[in-house]
Amino acid sequence: MENPKIIVLGVYKPRIPSAVYREQWQVTGSDAATDAHFEKLVLIEATVSNADERLRMKELGQMVDIPGFPRQFQCAYDEALLSADGGTLIDRHMKCVYGTGQLRFAFYLHFYDPQLPLETPYGRVECPTIQPVSDRLRVLVPYRACT
Repeated sequence: MENPKIIVLGVYKPRIPSAVYREQWQVTGSDAATDAHFEKLVLIEATVSNADERLRMKELGQMVDIPGFPRQFQCAYDEALLSADGGTLIDRHMKCVYGTGQLRFAFYLHFYDPQLPLETPYGRVECPTIQPVSDRLRVLVPYRACT
């Protein structure tokens, strides 16, 4: 059997509806903090071939520097399991992306640095340039405020 391999299909800048912005503002407490919350947020869509038990969303992410905090690993969150063609949302909750074989999924990542690769359980993966989120992903995997 071939080794597992993750391919990042796209990195997207999400559109944040005003209602979600206001909901996040209730948590952050200011326009500046809310803007900072969304500034480097991305939605990443990927596939994995030959997935195995090592695939865990908490191990997908980047080591980042956030002013005022120690260097830290920002991991994937609010993941979604998608159909093979990416047209259908199969499941969306913590730990819903698992199994063997071929999987397609999406997740959010804060403090994304386009100059860094994505760290995965199967090694580092280069990511494509950030694009605007497609209507398909905007509908299937809308951003939910962190409360």
